[in-house]
Amino acid sequence: MLKYLIPLLIIAVTGCANLSKPDTTSFTFKKVSELPPSINESSGLIIIDGKLITHNDSGNMPMLYQLDTTGIITDYIKYNYLANHDWEAIAQSNNAIHIADIGNNLGDRKDLKIYNIIKNGIWQEDIDIDISTITYSTQTDFKQRNQQHSYDAEAIIIINEVMYLFSKDWINFTTSIYSLPLYQDTSLNSHQSINTKGLVTDAAFNNNDTVLLCGYNQSLQPFIAQLKFKDGNFTLIKKVDLPIEGAQIEAIAYYGKNQKDQDVYYLTSEAVNVRLGDDEAKVAGELYKLIWPE
Repeated sequence: MLKYLIPLLIIAVTGCANLSKPDTTSFTFKKVSELPPSINESSGLIIIDGKLITHNDSGNMPMLYQLDTTGIITDYIKYNYLANHDWEAIAQSNNAIHIADIGNNLGDRKDLKIYNIIKNGIWQEDIDIDISTITYSTQTDFKQRNQQHSYDAEAIIIINEVMYLFSKDWINFTTSIYSLPLYQDTSLNSHQSINTKGLVTDAAFNNNDTVLLCGYNQSLQPFIAQLKFKDGNFTLIKKVDLPIEGAQIEAIAYYGKNQKDQDVYYLTSEAVNVRLGDDEAKVAGELYKLIWPE
């Protein structure tokens, strides 16, 4: 999570307008709707049975929201025995969903964890809690270093029942990739590093060989980075800017194929503050649709 005061008016995108001259020749991107006020800090996203499931990040209730593809809330749940220190990502395996309480802007957390929830229990207030704790094996200094360290993360995916965590590196603007087994406490050792030249905020896997990372650079320009997955390793294929400015893109999920056999994804952004002359205003979070040819 990171809140910026944007010194400009965010432009609502309804198509692939040429705002910041991104390469839109190979994909289609559009705004679907504003998110409801109760989902002002959407930070993770998955798709189950054609529905979008998201959550807010730090300072919010331990809740999941179910949306249809137009952004309307169709269900929600507040868990009785979970806490939301800084929920930053969500992923699903064959039998469970996995909520990553791994936000670490200050670099001082010693309680990073993954909540594992059996799928048939996700809409129950009282659930059996399975928690996996994680640590970074190379971190020895836990002094507060606000956005000046490499031990933050906001993105997880699961491939072949293995979880991969992508770091949000505030120093190098790269992402380190860590693999970890499900349902186990893990000391993280870097799997590999990808030079994203930006801060990674989420990831999605298309169930074949493609992983899309979303994030933004130091100017808050949102981007998509395409990785190829093979034999446990990731290769950066390309990185493109999204045709919007000032939006804090925080989540992405793979939806499926369209009639043209193209990959369809949904993304969300957080609400942000903008400066309009001498005044300030709050711009709502938004839901987007991305069509990405394989």
